[in-house]
Amino acid sequence: MAAYEPIIVKNGKRYFYRFSAHQRIQHVILFTSVIILALTGFPLRHTDEAWSKPLYDFFGGPDLAPTIHRLAGTVLLVLFVYHTLYWLVLFIQRSIIPLYREGRLNPWTALQAFGGQVMIPNGNDGRDLVDTFKFLFYISNKPSRSYTMSWREKFDYFAVYWGIPVIGPAGAVLWWRDEISHIVPGWVLNGAYIMHTDESLLAVLFLFFVHWYNVHYAPEKFPGATVWLSGYLSEPEMMHEHYSEYVQQMTEAGLAAEIKKQHFGV
Repeated sequence: MAAYEPIIVKNGKRYFYRFSAHQRIQHVILFTSVIILALTGFPLRHTDEAWSKPLYDFFGGPDLAPTIHRLAGTVLLVLFVYHTLYWLVLFIQRSIIPLYREGRLNPWTALQAFGGQVMIPNGNDGRDLVDTFKFLFYISNKPSRSYTMSWREKFDYFAVYWGIPVIGPAGAVLWWRDEISHIVPGWVLNGAYIMHTDESLLAVLFLFFVHWYNVHYAPEKFPGATVWLSGYLSEPEMMHEHYSEYVQQMTEAGLAAEIKKQHFGV
């Protein structure tokens, strides 16, 4: 595994490590496949709209667009399986095996180890959520002090993660509907259509408006975040979004005397 400097200085400014190249590649594959799926899928869902035919024709019309859609869907499902297995292998290597070697492995310690994973919601997220709303409603003048992954990022992550097992299998049923219709009743196909189209609409609305706003369109981010390209977050962004992690990294780097006070905005 490649080693990354937790803090780097570029043009006199500090940047803090967030994502490895491996994670960033997964992210690129994810958003590329999702965008292609949206552009090739929604014209079918809205065939009566004026915009649907030109967009569908751009992707080759009925002769090619369905193939592109299915290929992108296959890539997304493979990525989901790969990501899950990759996390599982790391979890076993880093948490379960050490517990086993120490003779402390049991259901309770395994559950504790699972709850300690960086993307699993915990008590800190609940406190940060409360602090966020207290700050937004002028009850407190202190913004949240989020750790490595904030509650917003975890919400973003699981909003996509749990949706893929819904959209994917339903899409596969529609893909092979002629064969499947011989072994299941018609309501299964109707249910698959509703699951696939409605969950897709929900995912697109969330990703294209909520997620993209938070990471790209918000005033402090516009015209776009760069962390998904470089893997590093600027010091003002780190202070604003992950202040507790910022303090920890600065302290571990021997820069405690240069820790800046948290403030709202970047």
